[in-house]
Amino acid sequence: MDSTKDERREKKKEAEEEEATTTTAKPAAGFSSGLLSEEEQQSLQVPSHMRCDACRAISHRLVKETRKEERKHRKGKFSSSFNKKNKRLRTDQYEESFERTCKDEEYWGEYYGVAHGKDGHNYLNGPGLTELPKTLHKGKTMALETTTHRRGGFWSHRLRELCEQMVYGGEVLDEEEMYAILFENTPEPTSPTKEEEIIINTDTMVFRDAMCEKTCKKFPSRRPSTKKEEDEGGWEPFDEDAFTQRKIEQKKKDEAYMRAHKMVEDLKMGRMDLSGGEL
Repeated sequence: MDSTKDERREKKKEAEEEEATTTTAKPAAGFSSGLLSEEEQQSLQVPSHMRCDACRAISHRLVKETRKEERKHRKGKFSSSFNKKNKRLRTDQYEESFERTCKDEEYWGEYYGVAHGKDGHNYLNGPGLTELPKTLHKGKTMALETTTHRRGGFWSHRLRELCEQMVYGGEVLDEEEMYAILFENTPEPTSPTKEEEIIINTDTMVFRDAMCEKTCKKFPSRRPSTKKEEDEGGWEPFDEDAFTQRKIEQKKKDEAYMRAHKMVEDLKMGRMDLSGGEL
């Protein structure tokens, strides 16, 4: 298993070296250049002032996907389907979950964005983080998927890179230690028969503190550092479920618009009569 990890880290290193020599960073689309600092436009990594928030966001996602993997295999600390020694995920199962989570640039691009604050600073925004209060938020949040870069959005690629550094870099924890923390800090289920309703809360905070303490000490977040400051400032947790529902509703509207547009074009071209039948 150690040799496999070494091979993966070596491949990761080679990919980073190739990226550094072949890729030139491009300015992000969606924001005017005046709203992005030089580092935000040109750096190949997550900008330093967003690195703490990015680490916490990635930690949140790793926790959530690990819980899904446990439910998929009927594993986990409170699973009633297996005896105690079989409750943990196998090494290959949690390693594959970590790898799949990091590689999902589509998710990073769709669910995370950059919000411009009235204080003149830009903030990473998305699941696992608090949203800018209305008193601070200036304009709309730019979705990371709207930026341009090889292999997907520029910013979503940055999040993937940071995620892989966290998982494979070994500077803080290796994969075995990461899963040990997740397993030992599984929250109590709301009821013995509803394991799928385990609330991801305490385990996320414990895991993200273990993963991000060093990063956040070196690159402090501009967000409030205490719950009291969050409450007083109106910083509410990002509602991922509500965001997902809005995306579903918007997709339906877009599909309805495309169908209507196609019908109009077909009528103009004589490919359809007014009853909707093809000619």
